[in-house]
Amino acid sequence: MDADVTVPVRSSVLTVAERRALRERSYRGPAWEILADLLKPFEHAFERWTMPQSSDPSRTHALHGSFHLCGQMMLDLDCTYWTFTWERILAWKACVLAHEEDHPSTWRHAWETKWTRVTSTLFFLGVLPYSEEIHRTYHRELAEKWLGSERAREIEGAFLATALAMGYKHERQLRKQGASVLLTVLVATGKTDLATLTKADLEQWQAQTARSKRVARASVTCIQHVLAAMGYLGGEAPRTVDNPGSLSFTWGFTAPAIGRTFERFLADLATVRRPGTVGSYKVALRRFGDWLGSYDPAVTSVAEVRRHHIEAYKQAVTGMRCGDHTNVGAEFQVINLGEPLSQAQRVRSISCVKAFFERIDVLEYPERPNRTLFVRGDVARVDEQFPRHIPDVDWRRLVEAVQQLTPESIGTHHFPLPMERTQAMLAILLECGLRAGELCRLDTGCLIAARESETAQETHWLRVPVGKLHNDRLIPIRPHLVAAIDGWMRIRGRQPMGRDERTGKPRDYLFTWQGRQLSTYSLNHCIARLCTIAGTPKYTSHAFRHTLAVLWRARGMRLETISRLLGHKSLQMTLRYAAVMPATLRHEFETAFAAIDEEHRATAQVRVVLSPEAHLAARLQWRESLFVDLGIGWCGLTAYHPCETRLACHRCPNFIPDKERLPLLEQQRANLIELRGIGETRVPQARQQGFT
Repeated sequence: MDADVTVPVRSSVLTVAERRALRERSYRGPAWEILADLLKPFEHAFERWTMPQSSDPSRTHALHGSFHLCGQMMLDLDCTYWTFTWERILAWKACVLAHEEDHPSTWRHAWETKWTRVTSTLFFLGVLPYSEEIHRTYHRELAEKWLGSERAREIEGAFLATALAMGYKHERQLRKQGASVLLTVLVATGKTDLATLTKADLEQWQAQTARSKRVARASVTCIQHVLAAMGYLGGEAPRTVDNPGSLSFTWGFTAPAIGRTFERFLADLATVRRPGTVGSYKVALRRFGDWLGSYDPAVTSVAEVRRHHIEAYKQAVTGMRCGDHTNVGAEFQVINLGEPLSQAQRVRSISCVKAFFERIDVLEYPERPNRTLFVRGDVARVDEQFPRHIPDVDWRRLVEAVQQLTPESIGTHHFPLPMERTQAMLAILLECGLRAGELCRLDTGCLIAARESETAQETHWLRVPVGKLHNDRLIPIRPHLVAAIDGWMRIRGRQPMGRDERTGKPRDYLFTWQGRQLSTYSLNHCIARLCTIAGTPKYTSHAFRHTLAVLWRARGMRLETISRLLGHKSLQMTLRYAAVMPATLRHEFETAFAAIDEEHRATAQVRVVLSPEAHLAARLQWRESLFVDLGIGWCGLTAYHPCETRLACHRCPNFIPDKERLPLLEQQRANLIELRGIGETRVPQARQQGFT
């Protein structure tokens, strides 16, 4: 490790004179001369790194004690320290401590101090590789010896300042699990400059450390984020997976040859499809391969798949549940684990397998089947349903909940801190109709200011990155949303860049916090907390997009405008929102029935009005009742139905008499009875003459 140390001889075998000198209780005069080839390199490394700032008497005493312990090790192992390995010296240490277990704790403490000095010196000499066995508790000491106290404090100060600006809060934890580990990695790699560190150096330390895997992973992730923000490691933070599973991906019961074909297919697919699409195919193929391995283990190649396997798989998919035949690990985030597969998931499970067999046939894979496995109708069509929008009552509650967010409610409901980030994120969600991926991929340059040429008024636009349909767009935003984004940017601090999976270029994402990019999982988790505060059912981010489109259309916004705001490529994609409670359809419906009513009233040649008395009498039977004024009473038959007894109203069950006309109606009834006669009775002659 030290290029300045001149080592005359690196002998691995002790001479007879060296053995005799090492057996002496104290090394004096001739013994030092005999051991010079071993002592000089050891002394140089000891004084330069192990105890560089001690006074001469104490350092000399410590040097003699340390080399004496090293001499005992050389005698017992019968070799020079140049051939020491950790396995041999750790076994020697265990034997010595077991033999001397009756000694008091003070002796043991002094012995451990000598052990640390010896192993530190041998590490700096390049004899031993880095190991936490050198300093089991105080790992930082070795770093301060290697870098020097001032340099170590300088690196620690820069690291802490950047980490606190990024949003990390616990300085004590940052010192212990961040700065100290960073200094340790520098020692382990033999480097003194942060610019020379690589991700491989951090991963190598993580693999060999004796600390728990969780603590080591958290420390390395924190260091990578902070160093990226400082401009090291290429300025790019590693992409982390939210809510990772405990298992790594495997193909399960899939036959090895079939698994290799799947992997080759996915590699070909990745050249033309996005990572999300490739992931969907990976899930579907894993489900099919694992099921096939359980259903028919005799099938060991894709070429052996037959039509009856496809038929059996179609039947099996109908009874599968979320998580069945899939590897529940970091590769997949299984939602609704254990619930039956939805119709869309069942269709995708079959369609991806169908596309796999069709594509390997086109690409002429050697192991492709020699017959067609799928026929028309194997893949069912997904029902076209209305967009799942949020009801008006719940929407108002959600808007009010966002407006009333406070630091107390943020902490109580475990929102991602700080509050300004949550407010800006939810404000964009409530007004812009962005997809979840588009919101997560907004960068710090997404806010664009423009000045109208006619009115000289300044307006602001939100630039949405290239999304699902490979297009970007500008969305007009209101001043309060601009204020929310500016408020977040003021406290955001310097953050590391993130690599855009679509373009492959690093970008400074808007909602990065503590070096972590906002993900769709975190966004929906935040929305779930908001729904809890508002007292509504849980909704996803896409429900907000659907709701805004429905509200825009219901308030009269043109379909062309909605299409541009949503980033649709055709109006056909936007028409589905026009089917949800459209104002135009309701207006045309009302107009048509008004024309029908008017035509019916013209045929009856009567005037249609509302009677308060008739309304009170009939409201138990009709919600809205229109009654015909007959002059002597009211017709209780709704105007929407035809009348079979028109102009003979007094006998109709729908006739409602006017109280003032009752005497006249009674007289008319008596006259009718007299005219028609009752039984065999005939009308008197005088009355007959009255009617002629």
